[in-house]
Amino acid sequence: MSNFDEVIPVAKTVFESLKRIFKLFARGSYFAACKEFVNLFKVAYVNHLKGKFVTVKGKKIPLTAIVFVVLIGFYLFYLNTDKVENEIQKPSISEAEMIAQLNYYNQDGITIDKMYKCQTSVCGKLENSLDEEISEIMLPVAFFNRDGILVYEGQLKITKVPADETIDFKVPSQVPFDYFKLGIVTINK
Repeated sequence: MSNFDEVIPVAKTVFESLKRIFKLFARGSYFAACKEFVNLFKVAYVNHLKGKFVTVKGKKIPLTAIVFVVLIGFYLFYLNTDKVENEIQKPSISEAEMIAQLNYYNQDGITIDKMYKCQTSVCGKLENSLDEEISEIMLPVAFFNRDGILVYEGQLKITKVPADETIDFKVPSQVPFDYFKLGIVTINK
């Protein structure tokens, strides 16, 4: 056992010691790295903290206790910042935005209109005002809960839409929802 009263010679700097610890961890020598880490703290204690005090209002407070409290404070601060970073940000939309947005599409001779919530789906009407049949139309719909958080994304593929005809469609959702929003419609003629 070593005598704690002796001053341990510092043969290498703290930075070099930390580099050695990280190299040992990288190599997988965990026991040797932990041993080196304990030796680093022993050197720091004997050479810099042992027997040192800070006087506050006439009372001596050991420097070791102050360092310990500061380290605990940093650890608690790190835990709090880590929790904030881990929260998952889900896409959301306010109720006013959902109500104000028109779920309406009118381009390239295709009109999507009169969309409404029908049980666990979104229903609506699709009109092809062109003189030719459309081979495929993709209707993506985003479903939101009462808080405006995206809960599901559905898509309907409508094939062979006849010319000059209006058809009813239904985009199902696998989860309950309160609001919906029509996504970017793609048309393949």
